[in-house]
Amino acid sequence: MATLTETLSDTTLFRGMGEGDIESVVSQTVIRQFPKNTVIVSQGDDTDSFYVILQGKVDVFLHNDKGKEIIINTLGERESFGELAPLGGIPRQASIITTEDSTFGVISRQVFMDTLLTKPTVSMRIIDLLIQRIQDLTEEVSSLALEDVYNRVVRVLYKHAEEVGEKLVTEKLTQQDIASRVGATREMVHRILKELKTGGYISIEGKHITIEKKLPPGW
Repeated sequence: MATLTETLSDTTLFRGMGEGDIESVVSQTVIRQFPKNTVIVSQGDDTDSFYVILQGKVDVFLHNDKGKEIIINTLGERESFGELAPLGGIPRQASIITTEDSTFGVISRQVFMDTLLTKPTVSMRIIDLLIQRIQDLTEEVSSLALEDVYNRVVRVLYKHAEEVGEKLVTEKLTQQDIASRVGATREMVHRILKELKTGGYISIEGKHITIEKKLPPGW
């Protein structure tokens, strides 16, 4: 794992800061480790720390009082979360859960705000970061509102796949993972994947899905 200094220097927010400034932030950052499936932040919490992912991966999700959940984003190493709470003093807008054993750099609101106020480049980057988050959220909401379940499933498969040789292979995704991302039941996702597999469009090995050929435009 990279050092805390290396990781902070390579995050969107702190990239380009001088070595002395980075070390100042590092000296005031707390390292915390959490096992898989730990809720780090809960929707509605009044906590105000800023988190940088040093190792691992998390899901960002929303839930209602009936227990229904939907995953709106996935974040990995050198990405961050929790920017809004320190800025606005508002409750957490979403929950964060680890999807594998993870390590975080936790930066207090005071350190976060001092950095923003004294480093204009960091202030500009936080604006860029929040704009990107809004764009991502708008895209997710648009997909949920305007696309049918099949096309939302296709979108998730492509979004979470990487090239392996000449094919696209997803990261580990269960049918429930996909269902939570598209706002559908696991049974509906199962039917869609089963038909795609029968048609030779995908193959499934464990929790990895291989896209064998371009997925059809409709189901």
